Amino acid sequence: MKKILIVLAFISFGSMYAGGYRVALQGQRMLGMAHAGLSVFNNAETAFFNPAGIAFLDNKFNFSFGVSGIMSHVKFQNERYNWSYETDNPIGTPFYLYAAYQVDKNVSLGLAVYTPFGSSSVWHHWAGSDIVNEISMKVFYIQPSLTYKFSDKLSISGSLIMAYGGVSYNKDINRYLTGDNGEKTNAQLNSGITGAAGYDFSIAFRPSDKVSFGLNYRSSVTLDAKYGKAEFNNVPAILSNKLKTTAFSAKLPMPAELGVGFSVKPMDKLLLAFDYNYTYWSIYKELRIEFKNGLPPSIANKSYKNTSTIRFGAEYQLNDKMFVRAGYYYDQSPLTEGHFSPETPSLDSNNYTFGFGYQMKKWAVDVSLLYVDGQERTDYTFVRGEGPSAHKFGGTYVNNAIIPGIGFSYSIN
Repeated sequence: MKKILIVLAFISFGSMYAGGYRVALQGQRMLGMAHAGLSVFNNAETAFFNPAGIAFLDNKFNFSFGVSGIMSHVKFQNERYNWSYETDNPIGTPFYLYAAYQVDKNVSLGLAVYTPFGSSSVWHHWAGSDIVNEISMKVFYIQPSLTYKFSDKLSISGSLIMAYGGVSYNKDINRYLTGDNGEKTNAQLNSGITGAAGYDFSIAFRPSDKVSFGLNYRSSVTLDAKYGKAEFNNVPAILSNKLKTTAFSAKLPMPAELGVGFSVKPMDKLLLAFDYNYTYWSIYKELRIEFKNGLPPSIANKSYKNTSTIRFGAEYQLNDKMFVRAGYYYDQSPLTEGHFSPETPSLDSNNYTFGFGYQMKKWAVDVSLLYVDGQERTDYTFVRGEGPSAHKFGGTYVNNAIIPGIGFSYSIN
């Protein structure tokens, strides 16, 4: 019983924090430009990318909201055993809502509500069912900010970050155990998530109307799963006294991120932007699970690495109302060899973005399309069991995602 619960909890929370489809979807206007928004200050999306840039918005009040649809696909293959499986994932719908208000010539306020993590994976009747059948995680951040403008060229901002959400996870106990009804014995884990407060600090510098710089640091936030519950289904009568509902808790540090950006307008209708993001994933050194039924804690060693993301984006103004956008970014996976698990297979990826905007007097509509091309990795392995009985489950993984999105903006003087 002890080993079963430790493995269940380990997989459940490990996948919550495992990169996976941790793609940037926090603004349709900037997503069309590869999410290179640290130095682009043109609507309320600035409240997320660089709150200090709120001071340079043209209007006194700015509001933006939008949603994306994640259509992801993962394929697994093991040639030795002739295994081939694909996920059947539901469409994820991360959203955002931003507001920015200039109190006076020096002070501005911002509010950002967004979902930095929020995807799902579903595997049906596959060889890894004792690792995962289904997993779903949703986390959203609430981030109010205060900005001070020192001059027409320089401003700084500070923000508070609060995190909330939940996770759901299902797996078979093993590939062979079934209940008296002939159905696989499986475990269902559910937990709510709350986050200790984090912070964000940003600087915006605009030496001219054609050149801007931005810097943003978003601190780590520790997610706290206090009231997790594990339930067991299709349990054979002989194990009914062992496989009972139990509670668990865990703390998970979400990584800090540092970003710097530069944008330039080489001509009146063309905007070019470059961002570099560095994510401190190495903070995830181990996972500690505390059980509520008297079992000793489970401690799983992790070895995540820090990662870099490089972004290039462009916007061209066709006329007074219409804009076209395009971009590219390369995203590294934080996973290292020997620390892979298939709940959310995370691969290095090439990402291509496209966008279109239509500007009215007070309203604007922006649409975007992101294609995530995960690079194939072979011999990704997950170790089943412990001690002498441990063995590897591995093969080749390929993932990709198509992510359309739409957003609306509103501004008044």
